[in-house]
Amino acid sequence: MKKNSYFNRIRKLYPKIFFSLFLSFILVSCSRDHLSGDDPAKSAIPSPTQSRPNTLGDLILQKNVIVLNDESIAAITHSEPQKIVFSHTTSQTLRIQEGSVIVGTKVVGDKITNILAKVVAIKNANNQLSLQTTSANLEEVILEGTLSGVYDPANTPPLEVDGKTFNYIPIEGLVSQATRSKIHNIEAKKFNNRAYNSTINLGYFNFDKNIPFPTQKIGPIGLESSVRVKGGFTPKLNYNISFSRGTVSNFYVDFILDDISLQAIANIQKSLGLSINTTDFINIPVIPIVLGPTGLILSPIVAAGPYAGVKASGKAQVKLFEIEGNANFLVGRRPDLNIHLKNKGILNITQLGGDLSAEAGFEIKGAVGLQFLTVSVANVGLNGKVSAISSLAGTLIPEKKVNFIVKGRIQANMLCNIGVPPLRYEGSFNLLQKEIPIINKELFSGAILN
Repeated sequence: MKKNSYFNRIRKLYPKIFFSLFLSFILVSCSRDHLSGDDPAKSAIPSPTQSRPNTLGDLILQKNVIVLNDESIAAITHSEPQKIVFSHTTSQTLRIQEGSVIVGTKVVGDKITNILAKVVAIKNANNQLSLQTTSANLEEVILEGTLSGVYDPANTPPLEVDGKTFNYIPIEGLVSQATRSKIHNIEAKKFNNRAYNSTINLGYFNFDKNIPFPTQKIGPIGLESSVRVKGGFTPKLNYNISFSRGTVSNFYVDFILDDISLQAIANIQKSLGLSINTTDFINIPVIPIVLGPTGLILSPIVAAGPYAGVKASGKAQVKLFEIEGNANFLVGRRPDLNIHLKNKGILNITQLGGDLSAEAGFEIKGAVGLQFLTVSVANVGLNGKVSAISSLAGTLIPEKKVNFIVKGRIQANMLCNIGVPPLRYEGSFNLLQKEIPIINKELFSGAILN
């Protein structure tokens, strides 16, 4: 009995012993957390010096990038690639240290100066701040994100940027509203300058050309066949640049052709085998485009010109088509092309001595290079055509009529190179093509098959 009573008393002590051990474990754990600085309450509150993402619009900049505000920009008295001087310090410039990358845009009069520099040394004397700087690399500026926009040559006059002539597109978040207003005022002055408007036409590209085909001789007389091609379009560029881990990960350019008008008239003197003329290209003036103070520069080259091809089994005088619409060539990793054309004129057959088929329109060549300062980081290229194809087939029985069919066509070869070795993508895309119906009619005329 005594023995059993002893063990019963021991069993009653077990809960107290386990509770004491559990409490000791909790106290020791809390003590270790406190000593190691991992206090949950403290870790939930970010330190004032803790690094945070440097996000501006759709871009995430590297954490050491400082985008200068209007106060700091106004304090700059001297700026060159190796040196930047501030007349006095500001609350922002006090945060600049060796290794910082500073970004900004300064406008004085009609001149724009971009600031993009890495700080290698700092001198501060008599409240004046002097920075010794060097060029920054792309990976030291942009971490990831996207830059995109539409460049319309007709609405973007050339400006003086860093002592050279460029088009300038301010980037949201990197250029303040006050600076953007100054730039818009300069552009407005350019547009009001009659000399500028009379010497450079960056708007509608038009053409009117009578394209000859092999001369047909009837006795001593030479008869020349031709197709007159008239029309034009408004060129625009839609660009998109993606960044990942400090490099360009994707780049595409949409070559947009707005306000297309096309008209073709065939004057065929005798039957012709398939004849296609070569295109005489005319350069469309496009000035390199600076994308704010990012160090990125787009360098477009665009040329275009009319062309025609024809095949006829007899004499013909025909208005082949009169159409309008728009088209675009998307050049990049995933290329695409689109065309939207519609009839806007009255078809007219003055004479048709047999079947006739003709293609007329314009050919466009384009390339856009992307540079960071002087280093090429991507480029795209295009060789494309926008045209209409007319097909006329006449019949005599049971009555004189002609089947008149017009189709729109867009076709292209494209190439795309993105990044620098070893992380470089290269792609080429050939013989891309789309066709759309425009007209399919039966026409009756006393002149048909005469």
